[in-house]
Amino acid sequence: MLLLRSDFVAPREHATDEGECTTAVIAGFATASGRPLLWKNRDVSLPDQEIVYFEDGRYPYVTITTAGDSTQAWGGVNAAGFAVEDANNWNTADTVQGPEDDGTIIKLALRTCATVEDFQAILDSTSVAGHTQPAIFGVIDAAGGAAMFETFAHSYLRYDANDPEDAPRGILVRSNFSYAGSTSGRIGVYRHDRSKELIEAAARSSQLTAKYICRTVARDLRISETFDPYPLPYEGQQGNLPRGWINTYGATCRRLSVSGCVVEGVTPGENPLLATLWAFPMAVQYGVALPFWVAGGETPAEVNGDSTAPLCDIGLRIKARAQHYDGFCDTLDTYILNNGVGGGIHATTFPLEDTIFARAEARIATWRDTTRFSKWDMARLTAELARLAYDSLSGWPGPGDLIAPPRAPQNLTAWFTVSHDVQLRWSAVTQDTLGAEIAPRGYTIWRAISAGGPFESVGFTAETEFTMPCETEREFFRVTAVTE
Repeated sequence: MLLLRSDFVAPREHATDEGECTTAVIAGFATASGRPLLWKNRDVSLPDQEIVYFEDGRYPYVTITTAGDSTQAWGGVNAAGFAVEDANNWNTADTVQGPEDDGTIIKLALRTCATVEDFQAILDSTSVAGHTQPAIFGVIDAAGGAAMFETFAHSYLRYDANDPEDAPRGILVRSNFSYAGSTSGRIGVYRHDRSKELIEAAARSSQLTAKYICRTVARDLRISETFDPYPLPYEGQQGNLPRGWINTYGATCRRLSVSGCVVEGVTPGENPLLATLWAFPMAVQYGVALPFWVAGGETPAEVNGDSTAPLCDIGLRIKARAQHYDGFCDTLDTYILNNGVGGGIHATTFPLEDTIFARAEARIATWRDTTRFSKWDMARLTAELARLAYDSLSGWPGPGDLIAPPRAPQNLTAWFTVSHDVQLRWSAVTQDTLGAEIAPRGYTIWRAISAGGPFESVGFTAETEFTMPCETEREFFRVTAVTE
């Protein structure tokens, strides 16, 4: 359908907690395996997420859902090897009234579509009555099709990942604005730019895989070109936040990133049942990606509980610990992720995820080579890996998981004494960077001749003051608490 450019500027209230996802569609020629990839971080204010198997249509499918809701789907793959996801489109006019329809369109597509063209036919039909929630849909299929559709109230535009004019590198990325919409009122510009930068960098080095997107892109914490929190933990102080805390609003992975998925499709001619849904059934930063196959049938109880999913509950518990500072909902304590001394949740989740990917990829390679696999084999592997994730995370934090360094001494002052020595004073440190009470055995004093260092140790004291000779006209001092 023809779409004329709109000058509509989305009102700020459209940039709400109700939907700000980041997505990508990647053609097979851009990936390390030659198979297309489809990615979505689901950013919503609905914390309870599940991974559910359905067989209520022409094709059975497995998808991310909001716990207890069987009427909508938010990213999945079906038995034909067709996969779909979406992000809300906020920089265009939304003139059609009614309940939001993007989740029902995804569910309809999973139930009925085998190809990208099948999905386009759905948009032809739904555009007549109009879309109540203009969205940007990403789709791939078993024939190598890979496309994005920017939808509007009564129209849409298609972008093809295999078309060099639409995607010179085979990569399409979107956050919450359409390219064809207003240039003002765009939501998630930096999320879009940062994700595109990371994905294209991996493609150039032939390292673009599902695991790379799960590990690096989906969890990314940068919020601007001028602020880089890496390597973790962030050792600085951002604004008025405590040392190590960062603002995540505007990052690809933030408080609203309640689940996510990467679908690795198949090459033309491969069995479409080998398409793999790598899904985070929990807050992305605090969990692991698990593999699901439609042929495996019902998903395990760890990701699809009676009311909520146990793995999702674990992620929410860890998330509450990491993102609680004084009610600022989009801040994060990076020491919970990686404390710099071998602890933090990533010390558990990254090795666990390495194991999960290694086991699953080895089995997938066998299935591809032999072209023989069973529903029982797929279901058992998913169940084993879900149980492994649950067992590994349910007891976190255990002893040693949250070992943290002392907080920096505050209120450091320096002045000259009558004998021309320098006297330093500071407030006693009583907590580590995670807020646990500590009693330092003393403090190390460091000195440099420039603000950037290098600093050298010039003394140690068990007190909260220290006096030393002044050796140069201009000196810089640093004090650190010592617990061991």
